[in-house]
Amino acid sequence: MFDVLPTGIDGLDALLSGGIRFPSESAAFVFVTGQAGTGKTLLGLEILTRAWWNDDQGGRSFLFYSVEQSPEDLYKKLDYDFGHYFGCPRTVERVESEAPHKLCLDVAARSGGVNRLVITQANPALIGTMTDSKSFRVDIDWIKTEVSNYLRAQAIGMVALDNVGLLLNDLEYFDKRAALVRTRKELMRHNIHSIFILEEGMGTDRHFPSPEELSTDILIQLSFKDIGEFKSRTIEIVKARHQYYYRGVHQFSIAGRGINRALYLGARGERGPGVHIYPSVAAQLSITRDESQLKVPARGEVAIPFLSSAFHGAFHKDDGPCRLSSTILLAEPATRYTSFALRFLAEGVRNKEAGLLVSTNEDEDAVRRICKKRDTLAALRGSGAKSAKPFSEMFRLLYLHPEFLSAGKFTSDILRMLRSGDDAAAEPRISRLAFDNVFQLHRRFPLLEGQDFLIPALLDLLRYNEVTPLFIDLVPVGKGDGELGMDPSLYLSTFDNVFHLFLHEVDGKVRPHMRIYKSMGNEYTRRAFELDF
Repeated sequence: MFDVLPTGIDGLDALLSGGIRFPSESAAFVFVTGQAGTGKTLLGLEILTRAWWNDDQGGRSFLFYSVEQSPEDLYKKLDYDFGHYFGCPRTVERVESEAPHKLCLDVAARSGGVNRLVITQANPALIGTMTDSKSFRVDIDWIKTEVSNYLRAQAIGMVALDNVGLLLNDLEYFDKRAALVRTRKELMRHNIHSIFILEEGMGTDRHFPSPEELSTDILIQLSFKDIGEFKSRTIEIVKARHQYYYRGVHQFSIAGRGINRALYLGARGERGPGVHIYPSVAAQLSITRDESQLKVPARGEVAIPFLSSAFHGAFHKDDGPCRLSSTILLAEPATRYTSFALRFLAEGVRNKEAGLLVSTNEDEDAVRRICKKRDTLAALRGSGAKSAKPFSEMFRLLYLHPEFLSAGKFTSDILRMLRSGDDAAAEPRISRLAFDNVFQLHRRFPLLEGQDFLIPALLDLLRYNEVTPLFIDLVPVGKGDGELGMDPSLYLSTFDNVFHLFLHEVDGKVRPHMRIYKSMGNEYTRRAFELDF
């Protein structure tokens, strides 16, 4: 049988199918590797800190050993950059320690008792000045002795060693490997979860212990990916012995204090301080399919309120786009395609369907001004002033800033907005989504370069989440009046409905017109028709 240790980091637990699985009556062993500056220490510290304040047993110690950083520096980082210790809901008390190389923090467990976090600087040079014995040495055996001493006082929940490689400098390759394996076995014998953090060199030094060859349960590798002049943080689970996990390279970011959940602004819109992991688009699709057990929600059988009477008049026998069918609007310049998207969402709100506008162009102020000018968008307006609630509770806006935004975070932000917030009663589940617009996304978001799979995968993710999507793409003006100035084959093979929006002059006045190129399962007119915006 197996038990599961959740890390508390949403993206990481998702990649591990819920957390770190380990045999019952044993413990989990995690190895985090990577080059300098990749975030190894913070990842290990966050996993241990979350385990410390989230432990229900009470009366246990959680030990963090750092070779390079002092306890005071780590405490300041926890307190200043990651206030409340990555989301700790209870009061944390600092306990004065007689040892200058140690720092103790206590938090009350839910079931009673007190859990203690002990941060120790395992620096040979520093501790060597505190003893008269010149033969005193801080190494991996010293760590094991420390753990044994703590066990005499109370149980230990988790131990993290950062940077374990510096404690093994005097050993040859196979001796280093043997020392690490012995330490791991000793910790697991006492059911102590452990995290070993190892900094990799720039080259491949075979005299340095290779984590792939160690008998580890979970091997996590952090790195950087060069995108032109920009470096993207990446994370990969190289090995997970006892469980199913999602392979591939994924992105992550590190956010400091002061992040507000209500601000969903692209790359700056984090959920809170700490490490945020964004599974790749392929992994997100696999996770969603696994969670739904491959049961794809069926499309509707009846046409939904979509736009205007002229639009629905172009379909025969009351046909039209149905629930969960995907639509792409190929819009020429100056056709007021944003109003088209908002009309689609307003029709949904009038039928008690909450809507989300994903925009890469229009911010909150611009959308508010558009809604204010048109009576057909009254359903999207809020009841208060501009500074209060500019939009209805049934309408949300995700404005994505043109920043270095990875594909994984791009889709994660959208999916997160679809789901209810902290108060499910206050935030109705999204049923409609309009994306304004997807024209050359990689020009505004450089990390999306080469992500041809992004839009089809996003359509699948939206359908699994039971959301009816409308996407907008800009197209060039055709040679003839009302002709499409590009090849629509890609859209015809991807979307259920393909519409062309263009301007046409009638009686000296320029009017918006539409032609239906595809509507799966529906009968419709092939001629262009005027829209009554």
